Amino acid sequence: MFIARIDGSITSTVKHKSLRGMRLLIGQRLEADGSEVGEPQVLADDLGGGIGSYVLVSTDGELARQKLGDNTTPTRLFVVGIIDQVGGKGSLATRMERFSTTKSK
Repeated sequence: MFIARIDGSITSTVKHKSLRGMRLLIGQRLEADGSEVGEPQVLADDLGGGIGSYVLVSTDGELARQKLGDNTTPTRLFVVGIIDQVGGKGSLATRMERFSTTKSK
């Protein structure tokens, strides 16, 4: 799983049958401190994430297959949550930073 910022959406006239009716978003993966990691990726979304929102993304292909009800789906990146707030003392970003620091020791 990772956090991503939604930077745009994709319109597709032809897509895999499992993705019909599914929104496809452009998400930029973020570190706990908010810095960008790698290239933007295409995310499947059925929760309604919008441009500028922060989302929690699953990388588990099995979860995507279960949610979409299709074992042949070509996606594994699926939005599983919309984050209400990032930043500030006691926030998700602060807790993630502490977790990654203690885990790496």
